[in-house]
Amino acid sequence: MNISHIRLIPLFYWLLALCYIIAASFYHYPLQAIHKAAPILFLAIMTIKGPKRRIRLWLTLALIASATGDILLASALHNRFIFGLMAFAIAHLCYAIGFIPWAKITQRNLLRTLPLIGILVIILYVVLPQTAQLKLPVIVYMLIISAMALLAIFAQTHGLYLLSGAYLFVISDSLIALNKFVIALPAEHLLVMSTYYVAQYCLFTGCMKQEKTHVI
Repeated sequence: MNISHIRLIPLFYWLLALCYIIAASFYHYPLQAIHKAAPILFLAIMTIKGPKRRIRLWLTLALIASATGDILLASALHNRFIFGLMAFAIAHLCYAIGFIPWAKITQRNLLRTLPLIGILVIILYVVLPQTAQLKLPVIVYMLIISAMALLAIFAQTHGLYLLSGAYLFVISDSLIALNKFVIALPAEHLLVMSTYYVAQYCLFTGCMKQEKTHVI
């Protein structure tokens, strides 16, 4: 991947993401589910075309699983929430496996986990009692995304991309949970999708930077 292609990644990604956020805010249209997943699939393609590093496999799998989850959640399937939850659980597992070699527990990193603990406590006491028959899948998903977030927080990087991506992913999923199980949130689509797309871009960029590919 040459430098001109690298510099175009943010442009194409955010063009696709913003087009979806704006269009889906006003009406439903054919292939909307595919459009929702398009920015993430674009990052997956850029990962496949990138240098043959260890992280490439796990990042590609995480992005493909995420795109699958996007499509499932936007589909008309009866159990789309469960299927989407499963797809994103796989995505977080792939991210977590990719982050393992970079993890190192330090005092600073431990302090960075405090907001995550706070968010999880809120979800535990506010959302979980409202999940009824979905309680077990939600608990399992919480454990998996927590593991991903912790490994991202512990990763020894030169920036805050992985840290920001992990927290924004947790926030995005927490907003989905609040909206589905507790109370209808104003501007839910805008809040969820904006934090989600930023989270995925931060995780992608953090992985690329960690592997010294100069993605900006």
